Amino acid sequence: MNGTRGQRASDSLIADALSTLEHEHRVVVVRAFYRGESVASLAEALGLPQDTVKARLLHGLRALRLALQENGVMES
Repeated sequence: MNGTRGQRASDSLIADALSTLEHEHRVVVVRAFYRGESVASLAEALGLPQDTVKARLLHGLRALRLALQENGVMES
């Protein structure tokens, strides 16, 4: 049971960190990593160039890492 509680706590911390991201970054991070969408499919769905999607993904992941570090979820 403790593993389940620990997983829920971890999921909650990740959700909190995701909520701190700018909307444009959160959208691509969630769709790429939680839904498994490719850069090409995201670019098409969002009507953006692939380079823009890649840049948003990069910035979003950096911001997510920083938020997780600040919350003590991961070490720097």
